[in-house]
Amino acid sequence: MNAGFSPDTSACEECGRCLARCRYLGLSRQQAVAEIRLINRGLASVAVDRCRGCYACNAFCEKGLFPYERILAAWEKRHEARGLPARTRYLLPLSRPNFRQDLAYAPAERALHAQWATDTPPADTVLYPGCNLLALPLLATGKIFDELPVWGKWEQCCGEMYFRMGLFSQVRRIGERLAAYYRDRPVGRMVFMCPAGFNMFSRVYPEKFGIRFPFEMEPFSRWALRALDEGRLAVTRPLEETVVLHDSCHARILGDGFMEEQRQLLRRLSVEVLETRHNKADGLCCGMAAGANTQSGPWMISATLRRLDELNGAGAPAIAAYCAGCFHTFLTVRPLRPGSKPVVHTLELLRRALGEDVDAGAGRRARQIVLGVAARSVPRYLDPRRFLLGSPPAVR
Repeated sequence: MNAGFSPDTSACEECGRCLARCRYLGLSRQQAVAEIRLINRGLASVAVDRCRGCYACNAFCEKGLFPYERILAAWEKRHEARGLPARTRYLLPLSRPNFRQDLAYAPAERALHAQWATDTPPADTVLYPGCNLLALPLLATGKIFDELPVWGKWEQCCGEMYFRMGLFSQVRRIGERLAAYYRDRPVGRMVFMCPAGFNMFSRVYPEKFGIRFPFEMEPFSRWALRALDEGRLAVTRPLEETVVLHDSCHARILGDGFMEEQRQLLRRLSVEVLETRHNKADGLCCGMAAGANTQSGPWMISATLRRLDELNGAGAPAIAAYCAGCFHTFLTVRPLRPGSKPVVHTLELLRRALGEDVDAGAGRRARQIVLGVAARSVPRYLDPRRFLLGSPPAVR
């Protein structure tokens, strides 16, 4: 773990509020105090074993002392001692093949991948796509992306999945490769559609690993609101719709202002936003992060169904997600809950409000992901072999 970083526990008052507020662990305040003490001392902990990776305990800590990273540090120690289960390899974004790249992309989608993968950025301000948007490239077409060109490729993975698994040494190597790649590229501003990518680049790398990037950073919601204010984008078809909005794990860490921007953007499109009982900082995870601890499919699915049930009960005809990872997760698990409401990405809503017809093939892509994981990862559930991660491939 020396190549990663070591979370500081010295300032922790061991009050237990961060774990007592967790919606997944179900701990009393007394139990939470006992667990955070064990975690701080590197001892065996029920919370470490049962954590669903939702990141919210960082938002709950009133002192800003990152209890989540202390849990992740225990996971990295476990990885160094035991390795990862064989079923995990296909799910890692820098493995070859993996569940996103190993898909049947249409010629138009492959053409977009090639267009976005140029060595030189096409403009001073560009959109970083991230793995999840690369897996659904037709979502990022239309007049928005004439104004905000996409620039990025698979090898520029932000490392978020590795961070959420506690693989700090790997995250540091990924961050250093990314910093070296961008150092001589003429980019003035990077806009992030994905909250995970924005959080990794703007906070995790500089604050925890001392890795910085030579460009300004901005979330897509802020860019879009400014483009609407300045008239570079214009709502020509107000939607007059109602959705229930899901907030991502990273959004909780980015704060109330970030989450409110998502709602403000939807209101600009004449979309009414309903809330679930658990929302914003206290919102439930989409389920994807539940696999970070044990890489367990049933854990992930149960967490997703729990969140879908709450979203379905909110009274809106549709569910909206602004994180492409959450969007993919809901789409892949939704068929297991018959009668579940349709799921839309907020970018779809924005493009429709701008007068565009949108068919990104999201349902087809979700089915491909399910089939790929079923063929490549599920058969390895009983494989007793484990592996240690080596260096990630260089960014080209």
